[in-house]
Amino acid sequence: MNCETLAANLTDFLEGDLAAEEEMAALEHLSTCNACEVVLAETRNVVDLAHDHGRVALTDEDRSRMLDGVIRKMDEQ
Repeated sequence: MNCETLAANLTDFLEGDLAAEEEMAALEHLSTCNACEVVLAETRNVVDLAHDHGRVALTDEDRSRMLDGVIRKMDEQ
């Protein structure tokens, strides 16, 4: 698994919805990639914050912008 693939599957990873093989690949990648580790931690913080403040429905455009932001952040690291 690479950074872009992990970013695209981050929500499924956090929710435990990846197949066992994909989850292992994600964990292996995270063990060697500091940038993705940071993105994962920040995403968990956002999820926790959203949970504390209630659910907000995201449009497809919002989801796309968020994913683009995550990928850009990973490219910067």
